[in-house]
Amino acid sequence: MANAKKKETEQTGGAEFADAPGLHQGKIRALFATPDAFVSMCQIVREDESTGYMEPTHTQKKLLKAYDENRWLMVNKFRQAKITTVSVMLLLRDCMYLSGVKGLLIAERQDTAEDIFERILFAYNRLPDDVRMPLTPGKKAGATQMQFIHGGGIKVLTAGGRSPAIGRSIDRLVITEFGEAQWQRKAAINIFPTVNKRPNAKVILESTPGRAGSHHEQMWRSALEGTSRFTPLFLEWWEDDSCREMVEDFDPSLTEIEYMKRHSGMSKYNLAFRRRGLNTEFVGDTRLFSCKYPSDPYDGWLGTTNPVMPAEVLKPWLAKAKADPELSHWGCHEFEGPMPGRQYLITADPAGFGSTGDKSALTVWDAQDWKEVAFWEDRETPDRFAQRLKTIQLRYNQALLAVESNATACIAILKDQGTRNLLWTDRNHPGWYATQKRIQESEARLVQMLRQEDIIIQSRGTLHQLLNYDGSKKKRVRGEDGILHHFDRARTAVMAADILSKRTFHTPAREPDSTYTAGQVTIRQLDDIKRRKKQTATSPFKPASLSWS
Repeated sequence: MANAKKKETEQTGGAEFADAPGLHQGKIRALFATPDAFVSMCQIVREDESTGYMEPTHTQKKLLKAYDENRWLMVNKFRQAKITTVSVMLLLRDCMYLSGVKGLLIAERQDTAEDIFERILFAYNRLPDDVRMPLTPGKKAGATQMQFIHGGGIKVLTAGGRSPAIGRSIDRLVITEFGEAQWQRKAAINIFPTVNKRPNAKVILESTPGRAGSHHEQMWRSALEGTSRFTPLFLEWWEDDSCREMVEDFDPSLTEIEYMKRHSGMSKYNLAFRRRGLNTEFVGDTRLFSCKYPSDPYDGWLGTTNPVMPAEVLKPWLAKAKADPELSHWGCHEFEGPMPGRQYLITADPAGFGSTGDKSALTVWDAQDWKEVAFWEDRETPDRFAQRLKTIQLRYNQALLAVESNATACIAILKDQGTRNLLWTDRNHPGWYATQKRIQESEARLVQMLRQEDIIIQSRGTLHQLLNYDGSKKKRVRGEDGILHHFDRARTAVMAADILSKRTFHTPAREPDSTYTAGQVTIRQLDDIKRRKKQTATSPFKPASLSWS
């Protein structure tokens, strides 16, 4: 009996089932048996204005399954996916039947929040008496909240203001159209700390793609990278029956056929739906259509930026990119450790002194396979960053260290400390000298190298920065919430494209098997000792060969 109760508690996220006179506990437990059990008995007003029970669509079933398996869910949806309705039905289920569970619905506008809350009340009032949890005596359901007899309840708020206040701890949270909220960063900072401390809380954040470079987009990409609490869920619009136009004589163009081939499972009826939309509300603008009906998890984000890197070049790399590994004790995130005798390149973009502004970033490259093997990015003063670079350089076989020369403080520290194998652009410019011409040429090389699969970028974080990278060092992208966005890891990739394409890194020749006998010293060993002494005495400030600069 105790084991059954324990299992029952685990299935409901730690909360116990609430009870009240007249309720059928067997039926209530059955409503948690499958992800769609409860929503299938909820009544809604359909699009044809009729009233009836919900029949979850293929898209809604994907959300129900994901909610059942994950605590924090971030949904990238298409327009009219009916995700909000099923999300608030789950909110009603948990808050109504789980003892003391408090839920919150947040919408971008107050009228939207109240309209969604009406759907909750509509479904609640039409539940059978033996599964409808009574409200707190003396308290009626209002336009923005309802309180159940067991102490739990549901409340609605809006994220339209600059600083939405929660005012209480939350066990269940649904945020709809977060991408439409203007002050996303401040809203997130005020909302999520109240949920973070609840070990069994569950969250659904759902929205269509929004502004490129926004806090919403950064949160979505962090979820894709696997570095946040959220599990990403992308919903394909062409899998939904509502996104089809049943036109039998539809004749797709060659461009539309190519578009269909890029989307597995898409049919000509989906193309007919797309063409109808382009000819109506989207007035022929395919970018606007993608904003509401995205093709993949990276599509549909619109903004005023002018990205340098073509998205079609980066998306194949994103499909096979890796999540960021844990920070090693060497001070970087390593995909691969150093191999004996291997040559490596470190490209670094340091920040200046001060608590605000750019982050410092470095990337370690296998100089022979042109592959990203490690990286690091965060705010760090130039003196500390210089020590990190020297440590990682030692780790990777005394790698060639290329530091952007515009960051004079870091290079000055490295020079003063006698750092060896430091790249010089020429005799007068230690580091990688970032002229506008060199940057543009390097960006073009990086695009070509990625397109031809000559260079391998493994981390999602670097690829995500490259998607929005605009090539500007001085004029940063500022979101509507006033937050600057930086592309420091993207700049290290641009630097690597320039250096790797111009400088030859030779694979060291394999040394013959040693025939050394203990107690004997050969002429070759003496020559090797002289050669090493000569190399040690070489000036660290000697300019690099002009053959690659």
